[in-house]
Order: sequence, then structure tokens, then C-alpha cells
Amino acid sequence: MAKDKKVDETKPEKVDETKPSKAKKKADKKKTSKKNPFKSIVAFFKSTNAERKKIVWPTAKETVKNTIIVLIVTLIVGLAIYGVDSLLTLGMKGVKSLADNTTVSAEADDTSNPDADIVEDETNEASSDESTTNAAEESTDDTSQPAE
Repeated sequence: MAKDKKVDETKPEKVDETKPSKAKKKADKKKTSKKNPFKSIVAFFKSTNAERKKIVWPTAKETVKNTIIVLIVTLIVGLAIYGVDSLLTLGMKGVKSLADNTTVSAEADDTSNPDADIVEDETNEASSDESTTNAAEESTDDTSQPAE
């Protein structure tokens, strides 16, 4: 066995030349990255033309049918938006009118009405006049009756 090892050590190692080294790969990448720009442009247009040939255009009937569908859906969505907008507008008008009414009634409470004070005074005077006449009548009734 020792002899086999000596034989192996004396033989030079074989380098696999089919696999390129890392340095060669990097050099090859640099070379390939510097392509002719006109070749790239031509390749782009060739691939674009190949994709264009794959397109399937709709027939005239299909186009008319799809157009009608789009118009109907647009009309329905437009009406829905109009309806929601109208409801929100009415709601905001209602809220605004309620706010105006409460503001007006609050202002009316703050300002005193001179006529209302007079009416209140007259009713107070009338009720005080009645109470004094009732008291006077009661006092006269007590004096007219004999004490027991």
C-alpha cells in the first residue's frame, strides 16, 4: 500500500479542463455584457412582433355587446351614486334646518319680550286682586256670624 501512495504522489493531478474556473466565468460575463445595442433593439422588436401575432381581436358583435354592457353598468352606477348623493344632501339639509331652529329658539329665549312681561304682570295683579277680595269676604263673614 505504501507503494501505491508513492505512485500517486509522483503523478501530477489532472485538472479538469471541461469546467471553466471562476476567473474565466467572470471574464466571460464581462464580454457578454458588452453586446451591440443595435442587436438588442432588433431582438426586442422581433419578440414584440411575435407577441403581437398572438393577439386575438374580438369580433364586431363582441365589441358592440361589450360596449352595451359597459354603458348599462355605467348608467346603473351613476344612478346609484346620484341616489346616495341626494339622500345625503337631504340629510344635511335636515340637520341644518334643525340647527337653525334650535338657534332661533335659543335666541328667542335670550331676548326678553316686553309684551310677555306685561301679560305676566297683569295675571299676577289679577290673581292678587282676587285673593285680597276673597280674604275680605271671609273676614266679613266671620264678623257677621255670632260667636258661639
